[in-house]
Amino acid sequence: MATKIYKSGNSIIIEGVYPDEQAINASSFDWRVDNGKYYARDGIENQSIELGLFSEVENIFGVPYNSAIELESNLNLFTISSSSLAKNDLGYDAWGRPKFIKDNSLFHALFSYNVPVSAWYESLNEIEQLGFVNYTSVDGALVCKVGNNLNDVSNLRSYRNLRYEPNRGYLYSTAVIVENPNALMKRRFGAGTKENAVFFSVEYGVLYGVLRTTRQGITTERKTPISTGSADLSKGHLCDFQFQWRGVGDYFFFFDLKLAGIIKNLGETTQLSMANPSLPVFFECENLGDNEAMLFGCVDVTSEGGKDNGKTYGSVSISNQSGSVAISGYNIPIIAIRSKKLVNGLINTRDTLALLASAYSDNNSIFRVWSTRDFTAITQNQQNWKDFGDGHLEYIEQDNPDVTTPMTFDTSKAELIFGCRVAQDESYSTSALSEGRADIYLTPQDMFIFTMHRENGIGANVGVTFEFAEEI
Repeated sequence: MATKIYKSGNSIIIEGVYPDEQAINASSFDWRVDNGKYYARDGIENQSIELGLFSEVENIFGVPYNSAIELESNLNLFTISSSSLAKNDLGYDAWGRPKFIKDNSLFHALFSYNVPVSAWYESLNEIEQLGFVNYTSVDGALVCKVGNNLNDVSNLRSYRNLRYEPNRGYLYSTAVIVENPNALMKRRFGAGTKENAVFFSVEYGVLYGVLRTTRQGITTERKTPISTGSADLSKGHLCDFQFQWRGVGDYFFFFDLKLAGIIKNLGETTQLSMANPSLPVFFECENLGDNEAMLFGCVDVTSEGGKDNGKTYGSVSISNQSGSVAISGYNIPIIAIRSKKLVNGLINTRDTLALLASAYSDNNSIFRVWSTRDFTAITQNQQNWKDFGDGHLEYIEQDNPDVTTPMTFDTSKAELIFGCRVAQDESYSTSALSEGRADIYLTPQDMFIFTMHRENGIGANVGVTFEFAEEI
């Protein structure tokens, strides 16, 4: 079928490009002539499509144009080309739509003074470290290394798992300086875990775009070389990727704002491209004989046109008839709630947004909130952890049901993050969260402990309610 190209008012219409589409409005297409053929930017696939040989391109009446010059003159193509809405390939979202939509940044980070301990943690050979050793801030840059031990793998990742929003594009953006790109190493940066990930990988001087997924316990990777031309990777370059997901969408990799690699899935896969699109941001270095650095200034993950609103309400509290429990002593755990590391044998990547914490007492008391990633801070004794909802969260209520030896709390294994006084026969509710002044997340392997005690440590009847939003 020949391609028809003609003007209709101020629009250019293309017919016969797709079997299931009779006409495409191509007014904002970018045009290219190469080796006797016409090409245009496809607003659906966000890449060049071949329109056909000059001799195969017809006018509205089905008559072939006599020459390329006639077609160009008829359509005024050069004028159209100069009116492109975007000055680089990232002027379009993952679905090929011009960026008229308002993007929503889900997560971003700078490293001006340090690596923020509230946002990141470092692992060495999959063992979480107590502090930062191989990932440091130097002159405002994140410096990523691994150490000198052969085959060691260091990893810095965000606590947050940035959840894909259905029917929205996902955009990861950063800039990198790779010291000695030809070093005997693999240096990776992007979004994901050891099970599912999308990332760039520098391997022996070559930059790749990589898609990783795990199915039935087997992890596989698809890799495409990134077109960098004659670029020196030891100099600073912009690296971005977009993906459509919807389970089977395509993945686009950009180098210095130009589309430089694609991993295709649409119409080509019989399985989901990636099993879990809820991904943390990560940087990773693997020593295969060298220990050279890569440097970053900032990083961002954006939902193109998203609202970050995929959540449902949940809460835990003292659930007995009186809604309170009798205690004595200091810093008695009333509610403990934790986010599991694994769910059904897979890495848990569901974050929980704290909404409100309320405390009440029949005597003047102290209410405190503690945070830890050491689950041994709570000794359950004769009590048992209970799943909440679908089981990615679990919790314990103090002495409910009634037991001889209820749970206990080792405060030396947790960090105090909030404290206040609760007046007799009154309730206190935290305000910063409910007023939207801050976002506090319970992320996988995190545990919150809510404690109370009467000011003098003797008996009181108290209760705590913790309200939160679960990502769906």
